[in-house]
Amino acid sequence: MILKLLTSNTTLGEKNSMLEMVKEAERELLNYPQRSLGYRLKRRMKIIMGNKQEPLDKINWPNGLLAKSLVDYYMQNKNSEEAAIITKCLKKYYDRWIKGGCKIYYLDDIYSGMALIDLHQITGEDKYKKAAETMAQYIFHHEMDAEGSLPYRPEQENKYIFADGIGMVCPFLCKYGSIYGDMNAINLAIVQIQNFIERGMDAKTGLPYHGYQLESGMKYGIIGWGRAVGWLMIGMAESLAYLDESMPGYDMIKQSYRRIVDKVEAYQLENGLYSWQLVAKEGPVDTSATAMILYAIARTLETKVLIGIHKSRMQRGREALKGMIKEGKLYDALAECQGFSMYPQIYGAYPWSLGPALSLFAMEDEGEKNGK
Repeated sequence: MILKLLTSNTTLGEKNSMLEMVKEAERELLNYPQRSLGYRLKRRMKIIMGNKQEPLDKINWPNGLLAKSLVDYYMQNKNSEEAAIITKCLKKYYDRWIKGGCKIYYLDDIYSGMALIDLHQITGEDKYKKAAETMAQYIFHHEMDAEGSLPYRPEQENKYIFADGIGMVCPFLCKYGSIYGDMNAINLAIVQIQNFIERGMDAKTGLPYHGYQLESGMKYGIIGWGRAVGWLMIGMAESLAYLDESMPGYDMIKQSYRRIVDKVEAYQLENGLYSWQLVAKEGPVDTSATAMILYAIARTLETKVLIGIHKSRMQRGREALKGMIKEGKLYDALAECQGFSMYPQIYGAYPWSLGPALSLFAMEDEGEKNGK
């Protein structure tokens, strides 16, 4: 009787924690990034003086992670009160962008397309499909290197290919291609992944560099930066979920992914987390990298790309992350990267820790929730 009561209280506590995360994700989705009045005034003055400024991009990758996490929670709780609130929040987020002309500034804006496709499926409203088509066309007309890979920031004219781009673009392309019957999108995603596996990996450790450049043959950034690993794994895991096993390239991606998982798990800390740089086991942990890596593993356990032997490691890490949630936020996440080898050692709570963690927790099956 006591054991049953404890289990019930634990489950209730976890549910409340999840709801706090959902509410925080909704709040951040509609407000990130928050800019002070002083920032906006300074920016306006610089524009008046003729100085080029970064666009105020509201469809960015951090919001894409948040939107995806809300959809993931929705899919597991369709009949709940929260489901209707999530739908309303997502519609507000995307309607704001659509009303503004569906402007896309960067390749990493595309990750918001994942939840956008789901919103079309949920509501049946054609405007969301048209918005997803705008994203697909942006990618199709994007600059490419000689092998067909998409440079992360073509305006910088360096043709750098980032691991981040695999995670931010390929899942959308595969999901879009699968749902709307566009093989060009799927084939383009496969090319991105194959090229990065061929050009961007470290032969000794089996971990990715942050990126590479085709023309020089150089690999850039540190080996095994946590979020680069997370983005690459998410890109491969989500893409595999939408690829047919008979497609050319499927088996290569699947086997490459399995090898990467084996290499990555060797660096998991005893507490279940991963450090900001996987090989730096005595360095700070990064909850954003941990959540991304564990989500990718959970996703591929769900799709049977991975077998059950990986489940206990994923569960151990997931439980460690659950214990680090405070008022709906996940702290100890590394700040935003500024470029190759520019990883500020500042840690806090960011959308890129909250989003993947909520997606990970939302995937927890009923058997696990009930302690079976």
